[in-house]
Amino acid sequence: MTYKPKPINTSNVQLSQELEDLTELLSENTHEIWAQGRINDGWIYGEVRNDENLEHPCLVPYDQLSESEREYDRNTAMEALKTIQHLGYQIIPPTGSSSNIDYRDEARKIILRMEDKSLDFRALQEIWQTRSKDLWKQSPDAYSVLGKRFLSMAENLLAYDVLSEGLETWPRDLQLQQLLGLGLARGGSPLKANQTAQNLIRDGHDDFETLSLLGRTHKDLWQKESNKEAREEQLRLAYEAYETAYNKAGDPYPGINAATLALFLGDLKNAHRIGEHVYQLSLKEAEGSEPSYWTEATLGEVSLILGKLDEARAYYSNAGRLGKGDFANLNSTRQQARLLLQYLGEAPDWLDNCFALPRIVVFSGHKIDQPELGSSRFPTHLEAEVKKRIVERLNQLDPEIGYACAAAGADILFLEAMLERNAEINIVMPFEKEAYIKTNVDVVLGADWENRFEKVLSQANSIIYANDYPALDNTVLLEFTSMILDGVAKLRSQVYDTSLTALAVWDGQADDTPGETYAMLQHWRKFERQIEVVEMPTTGGNDPVVIPSISTVVPEITRDFPQEIRVMFFADVVGFSKLTEQDVPFFVQEFVGHIANEIKRSPYKPLHQNTWGDAFYFVFPSVLEAAHFALSTRDLIRDTNWEQRGLSSALNMRISLHSGPVYRFTDPMIEKINFSGAHV
Repeated sequence: MTYKPKPINTSNVQLSQELEDLTELLSENTHEIWAQGRINDGWIYGEVRNDENLEHPCLVPYDQLSESEREYDRNTAMEALKTIQHLGYQIIPPTGSSSNIDYRDEARKIILRMEDKSLDFRALQEIWQTRSKDLWKQSPDAYSVLGKRFLSMAENLLAYDVLSEGLETWPRDLQLQQLLGLGLARGGSPLKANQTAQNLIRDGHDDFETLSLLGRTHKDLWQKESNKEAREEQLRLAYEAYETAYNKAGDPYPGINAATLALFLGDLKNAHRIGEHVYQLSLKEAEGSEPSYWTEATLGEVSLILGKLDEARAYYSNAGRLGKGDFANLNSTRQQARLLLQYLGEAPDWLDNCFALPRIVVFSGHKIDQPELGSSRFPTHLEAEVKKRIVERLNQLDPEIGYACAAAGADILFLEAMLERNAEINIVMPFEKEAYIKTNVDVVLGADWENRFEKVLSQANSIIYANDYPALDNTVLLEFTSMILDGVAKLRSQVYDTSLTALAVWDGQADDTPGETYAMLQHWRKFERQIEVVEMPTTGGNDPVVIPSISTVVPEITRDFPQEIRVMFFADVVGFSKLTEQDVPFFVQEFVGHIANEIKRSPYKPLHQNTWGDAFYFVFPSVLEAAHFALSTRDLIRDTNWEQRGLSSALNMRISLHSGPVYRFTDPMIEKINFSGAHV
């Protein structure tokens, strides 16, 4: 059969300048749609087209295509626009269409900036916090690029926020959904991540990336499962997902995971068969190209599977060097290596020193003396000696990440010493910056502490404020700040599965004042932190240490409004707005009454409770009690048959918990104990 194409003759159609500008955008989008379809079908990049191996040279970003290929896409887009006009249709640009094109250009610039590997967390966070939503809605790529960057930094919650917002505009975008699933898995929610992957597969996305995500989630569930039969089932499902992905794409990533899981299943034959193939693929990939983290990590893992331990160490060491700073992937690779070593009967930590995971330090130390207070804990003339001692101890500990407040004195000396090591610093302050400077930084007449404070602040990776403003009495707020400081450092060490050292500059004097170094040491001892103490040099005098009483500056009104660190339970009812007027009595009696009975039964009693409409508000003494009550309330709502109680089965509850310093007082209106403040 001889086929002769007969395209519509559009030679007499002249496109406006606005539509010609649109052509390039359509051309790029045409390529993206084509490439996404190929990738979904299992195709990968290859220098020449190979239909048998599913390889294609055009599976690259649009701007990396040859000019002839881009011209082909442009002609396709332009002819489509001309044909629409030739057939009598009108293409009316939306209001401000030129600005839309400008938006696309600006969006591309932002994407290119976020891809710059030299940008640190704070720079990326600033891009996110100052974003224009209208601009970002021009492309899902802005969300996916930033989501990837945050995931690589193990900032899983922030990545979740980025990707979730992207999906509000682009709910069907495959990459955003895949990255969200990965973020859920890394953030400790493998079941939700598994459901995300299952939903994608049900929608027809059985590409190797989605299948690999599915395998990852089953592997995570296998590691968390305690029931033997359920564990074996999760391991089998993980292997099947990775093997299917590998057979579909021939990519080393699902391949190495399939080989490892085959080994765990006791299938040595398939483990070695797949492993050997992955080994050869990875060697070929490494030939004639710059060394890459994933290639070296894959070669390290497959070498372990094949019993080449020394070779594995060499490859893992290369991966650790190439991946320096990519803590999330380094930790993932190390965990996989530990699992393999344990299965092989070797010491699980035998390869730990191959991975450059950061040591973390949380710091506390004395503030510089304020002469008007008559104290003699850290006189100005000891500054150089204290800095020297901090530097010496940091040289021994070799930390890469530090957490501290930023008061004049030991805090700023520690932060400066960390920056001199090119280490990352993170700062926690009790309240907003200007008030903090007045009370904790600019405290010595003629000193340069404020400029030094501004300098360390400008180089901090993150800054956390425990409260918006100072309180009448900051005693409890300082205690809360210390808890946040220690907590965020501990969480970071858990995410990276690395060591946390608590470092203090202390004069040896017992002082239980919240926020003081001794109080922090007591907190660290309670939670069995690894503690290092830098001793303060002697003051050079015989005067006793004077610790000013904080009560002398406390306003009298605070006696009736004491601050306490409490936990607030906030909840509202999903489906309440759909209740009819006739439903309200049943809601109060059955729903609210059911929760009231739960409070009576529960050993975890709130200090205060209130409702208004569908909202519930309780105040608990501690996080533990609030968490227990929240979980039991969740189960109660989930397990109750509301239809039998005359209500809709769709009723549900959104529950959130928050902790912070609040004022306790007798409410003059209701004449009962109540709680209020910025954290309520």
